[in-house]
Amino acid sequence: MADNWNDEELGIQNGQFSPIVEGGFVHVDGETHILNYDTNVLSLDQDRQATEVATAADEDQPQSSYYDSEEEEDVELSPDGILDEETIGRGMSNLGRSADGSQQVYLHTAIPGFSLKDISILANYIHLQKIEMPYNEITDLSPLNDLKYLLILDASHNKISKLLDFSPPKNLQQVDLSYNEIEEMTDLTPHHYLMSLVLDHNKLKEIKGLENCKRITKLSLAHNKIDKIQGLDNLPIQQLDLSHNHLKKIENIETLDRLRTINLCGNNIRSLKGLEDHDLMECIDVEDNEVIDITEIKFVKGLRMLRQLNLLRNPIQELPDYRLCILFRLQNLTQLDRHKVEVEEKVAAENMFNPPLEVIASRDHIMHVVYQFLQPSRVWDSTLPSVETPYPMLVLVGPQGSGKKDLAMKLVDEFGDYFGYGISHTTRRPHQEEKMGQDYHYVTLEKFEYDIKMGQFIQTYQYNSNWYGLQMESVECVAREGLACVVHMELEGVLTLKNTYFEPRYVLIMPLSKDSHEKRLRDRGIYTDAQMDYTLKRSDMYLEYNQEHPGFFDMMINSDDIQEAYRRLRRLVTDYLGISLTSEQSESGDEEETVVEGQQTQMGTRTWSKPSLPDSLSQPYTRGKTQSPVQSGRGILEEMSIKRRHSAARDAVSGYIPPLFEQITTQYPKTAPQTVEGQVGLNVSGDLRSFSAPVEKPLQTGEEEDSSSDDESDSTLSVASAGDMKSNSPDGSLHDGKGFNLPTDSVNPINLMDGKGTKKDLPPPLQRPPSQGRPGSEKHNVLPPIHPVKAGY
Repeated sequence: MADNWNDEELGIQNGQFSPIVEGGFVHVDGETHILNYDTNVLSLDQDRQATEVATAADEDQPQSSYYDSEEEEDVELSPDGILDEETIGRGMSNLGRSADGSQQVYLHTAIPGFSLKDISILANYIHLQKIEMPYNEITDLSPLNDLKYLLILDASHNKISKLLDFSPPKNLQQVDLSYNEIEEMTDLTPHHYLMSLVLDHNKLKEIKGLENCKRITKLSLAHNKIDKIQGLDNLPIQQLDLSHNHLKKIENIETLDRLRTINLCGNNIRSLKGLEDHDLMECIDVEDNEVIDITEIKFVKGLRMLRQLNLLRNPIQELPDYRLCILFRLQNLTQLDRHKVEVEEKVAAENMFNPPLEVIASRDHIMHVVYQFLQPSRVWDSTLPSVETPYPMLVLVGPQGSGKKDLAMKLVDEFGDYFGYGISHTTRRPHQEEKMGQDYHYVTLEKFEYDIKMGQFIQTYQYNSNWYGLQMESVECVAREGLACVVHMELEGVLTLKNTYFEPRYVLIMPLSKDSHEKRLRDRGIYTDAQMDYTLKRSDMYLEYNQEHPGFFDMMINSDDIQEAYRRLRRLVTDYLGISLTSEQSESGDEEETVVEGQQTQMGTRTWSKPSLPDSLSQPYTRGKTQSPVQSGRGILEEMSIKRRHSAARDAVSGYIPPLFEQITTQYPKTAPQTVEGQVGLNVSGDLRSFSAPVEKPLQTGEEEDSSSDDESDSTLSVASAGDMKSNSPDGSLHDGKGFNLPTDSVNPINLMDGKGTKKDLPPPLQRPPSQGRPGSEKHNVLPPIHPVKAGY
């Protein structure tokens, strides 16, 4: 019938089909459908959803029933401790190729915690490579005889009494038989591919049977009854665990040259001897032993790869500063006693036991400053820095035998109008040619300590078991006479002095030839061979410090030839002082000096200290006999300061007392002390006005005013030095000599003060020693001009 339809009858309009109804049928898009007039069109969607839900329910019903029936089924695995196929099947994993590559089989099985006693069925699974059966009751491993491809065996937590009592597989590599009942180690030569053997928590008393296991890298025998390390010669063991045994010493591991980790905790070991020479050692655990002496660390000090060390629960932990002490000796550690090592700890350890010279100097300076604050207030007027320039001072630095002391003494003798020798204190005995009060102040160790407590020192240092130090009084003794101070010291003292307000010129006196230096030390005849070797090594330290710290020293002079060294030092001093030399005074052979007969030649003037004005260094520099402030290279304020110093020196000698108004209005410190005796307006009830600190007796008065001094000068009364305090003993020594420590001891000077910041009971300060007997003091009394100033300026 459809063949007789035309296009209109088929409803084709514009390429689309229209529905055509014929009786009980409808034709749409070439398809014929039966019409059902009883259907409710509005409920078609609901009927469709109900049908889908019913269909899904019908599909799920059989599956749900299957799982319910499976859960209800109670299957007993390995009844009576006999391993069955169902248990093995559920533990199978790692599907892969068999060892010969002919089959696709499961390679691993895990059957833990089934209380297994009989594992005979495992003999049928010859392709297994890994078996895990811990937490069972297995006593016999003979069913593993046929497992030729077994690589890994875990039979821990069982009741096995014999070690590997089955035919060895071809390549058995890892065995864990911990927590069993093995009492003896049998010969493991057949298991020559064994790499890891764990026998923890057994009943072993002896290590044996491993001689031919040349591939073993891990051996763990913790929690046994072993009392001696043996049977491990030349084995490639990297991890060795012998913790919680009965060991008393570390022995017979010298040949374990690949050892990286060793665990010996829980034994009775007292010494770390035996751990040395293991260059690959990274981790050492000796917790809960009897290591008591810090010197035991020397046995592991050479282990450069050591990163972790555990010394918990050892008597050594009770030592003071234990952790820092260990970190100082083992600086490569990253973990100590299971705690990470911080960078700050390593720095603290280094500063405590081998501090750099700068740290020592800082501590020394802090100690002396604190002790000075604890004393009655005292103003050292002659050396206080002025606004423009500090107190002039020259420091000769160098090792023993460099000639610095001889150069200092010779410089003072020749330039006594300008320099005075600052005498240091020392605890060593004087040499044959040395004199008390001229070369050094020789004091006892108790007296030296006492002076430290009294805040007398500027700096101290120890050399060859003897203490040396420079006291403020030694510098002030020279300054009171209007002279610049010349001192000599070692490098340690210089580092401390650099922290003070002094700004000396530092000249390094250094013999560059070791042969001449050694000859000079031998010629003195006061040094032992060990002392000479030590001194020569210290010479290298001076050279290295000079190279690594440019500008630390103002000048370096080679002292191989002591005469030539003095000529260079003399030239430096005359250049600074601006001294004019005649041809007779000039040294012959000095290439730097131009001498014309009958004519004076003046060196170019240099500033002793750093000028305070930034532009003073940029001033024109000319040579000549007389120069203006601008021409001389000095700032105006610095020239005025020099002029005030000259005037103050003249006033101090003549006894001139400026008017009271000038004394009150003075705002700057002076460098020459003046007294107030006889000054009108300063006497009260006939008593003299006191100094800035109490004194025990009045000063002598009666000096007349010097009319030759410049009345219009700004030189005025300076604050006098602190009053003298007598010692409580005639000789000035300690009253009992107890209770004081050296500066190297762990002493905090702040502890000398109570919680309120007040001073505790301290011995009274010593009486200031007189300035007599100092080299050069008997020749000159007045400081000539530090720099020539044009008259009338």
